[in-house]
Amino acid sequence: MSRERHKRAGCGADTCEVKSRLASFGAGFLLLAVASGCGGLQPQDAGQALREGGAAIAKLKTVKATLTFAKGTITFQTFSLVKAAAQLRLPLDSDTTYTVRQQDAQFALEIIISGGHVYLHLPFSGYNEVTGAEAAAIPDLAKLFDPLKGLPAVIPAGHSLKYLGAEQVDGVDSHKVQATYSPDQVHGMLPELTSAGNVDAVIWI
Repeated sequence: MSRERHKRAGCGADTCEVKSRLASFGAGFLLLAVASGCGGLQPQDAGQALREGGAAIAKLKTVKATLTFAKGTITFQTFSLVKAAAQLRLPLDSDTTYTVRQQDAQFALEIIISGGHVYLHLPFSGYNEVTGAEAAAIPDLAKLFDPLKGLPAVIPAGHSLKYLGAEQVDGVDSHKVQATYSPDQVHGMLPELTSAGNVDAVIWI
């Protein structure tokens, strides 16, 4: 099983850059790492580090997130999602640029979710509102940060915890923790995420 470090940029009281990768793992996805939290580093056990990391994520108001999807596993209309770069204003608004593939062509499209409305911007066209089943099929990345079902709730609920020590991430001292999450926990964060088995995560906090 491969693990990859995910870097974070400078953090403020309510702003943080989170770069997470969703890689293919069996029939589903592997959440490799999530960087969260800001401030000084204090010695602590793995469970406490995860609780503080979840609490820090719950306080975020704006987030930049980058995700990569396994080939062909998530689709919207006739497009297969390849990558997503999102700017989120929590809890409900997002502006996401998706790299998508349609047959042999790959290009970018933009999706804005604001005030309960979903707008699609295709190349060489304007912004058009998407409704009904089409709108519901679009992954809403803001849900990953929902305090009750998203990362703030799921990160502290991991099991088989192991504290791996302290490392610097982009020059910031961070706790490094290993945890395991069930397929139901992963799927509960975002309906489009699935896993064939337990998910091992390495988390920098």
